[in-house]
Amino acid sequence: MNDAPLIVACDLGTTAFRAVVLEVPVGGRPRVVAGASEPADGFEDGDFVDIKTGSLALARLLRRLQDEANVDIRGFTFNVAGSHLRSVMATGQIPLGQAGREITQRDVDEVMTMARSLTIPFDHRTLTVNPIEFSVDRIGGVREPRGRVGSRLEVKAHLITGSSSVIQNIEHTVDKAGFEPVGHAVDVLAVASCLLSEDERDQGVLLIDVGGDVTQWAALAGGRLLGIGSVPWGGEHLTSDLASGLRIGADAAEEVKRDRGVVLRSLVEEADIDALFDEEDPVETPGLVAAILEPRFEEILSLVKDALGPDLPLASFGAGVVLTGGGSRCRGSRELCEEVFGLPTRSRRLPESVDDLSRLGEGQWASALGLGLWGGGLGPAAATEPETERPPGWIDRLRGLWRRGGRGPSVDPN
Repeated sequence: MNDAPLIVACDLGTTAFRAVVLEVPVGGRPRVVAGASEPADGFEDGDFVDIKTGSLALARLLRRLQDEANVDIRGFTFNVAGSHLRSVMATGQIPLGQAGREITQRDVDEVMTMARSLTIPFDHRTLTVNPIEFSVDRIGGVREPRGRVGSRLEVKAHLITGSSSVIQNIEHTVDKAGFEPVGHAVDVLAVASCLLSEDERDQGVLLIDVGGDVTQWAALAGGRLLGIGSVPWGGEHLTSDLASGLRIGADAAEEVKRDRGVVLRSLVEEADIDALFDEEDPVETPGLVAAILEPRFEEILSLVKDALGPDLPLASFGAGVVLTGGGSRCRGSRELCEEVFGLPTRSRRLPESVDDLSRLGEGQWASALGLGLWGGGLGPAAATEPETERPPGWIDRLRGLWRRGGRGPSVDPN
């Protein structure tokens, strides 16, 4: 192993915690050094509901990761998700003088500060601020205002806010586990920065991440974030439907979904669905599996479609839909998504820009990898401006929270 900087990132998922160590050489391609996962004990809806249980789970996870990577980990970056997140539109405007003058970076900073000043709930903090478009003297659609001449500068921006209490609780749990929380990013934006190309973000793309208990989405166009949201259904609900319909246990249902799941009835031979109601122990067939899973998966996608609303028309997404997440692995997921949205859909699990992905086990690693790339300064999280507290030299601090095996003492992050 060489002396390239390492980044440690932890995905706090609804069903599993996944952590990675990424090697980020200057000017080179990042590569996976190690990855580890643990059940998400004590964690629900993006928050630790049991501090002791959750901190023990994190401690087990990071010990495994240290052993796999042969490094001494002292801290890591993590993701923020859950129903406490809010997507808010904001505006700001500043006068530039009646005679007009050239717009500078200082003007852009000032108008963005005005947008940030939007009143949000007292218990929330702003996590990201993303300018959607600027206007100069009421001429809209300006993507780069610097250098233009005008007398008034306006901005329409998208803000994501989150519960201060939830974030503090996560940081407290990480501290109880014996590690230092260093930076955080909105989960779906980390996934977007990991899986979406610059061209897709420019053309317009809808990212749908079907997780365990929740499905998250992010809409982007013109290189800007237009909105995010979530619906309270995911892969665990598909498993529950199978268990109920086939009269089998949850573990057996999960195996059926993982190995033989299909969510589009037109792909398999039609089955008599009366068996689901009339028979005590229905015999599993592809047709019955599809009859159980298709309605739920279609509902999940339809809820996302409805959540877009009139402000985010499907015509905005020239690059179509990118579908990801463990809950979207069933056969027919892509085809059903195309039917619901009427847009070309691609299924994507892992980024093409990271080497040695084979070091990771089964599961959904996009969040952890996206956090690692964000932590390493390799591309913004879906072209957003992070608002998390970042003291000077924060990336160096993050890189200083580990030491390679046998290479001497850990670097003091302070």
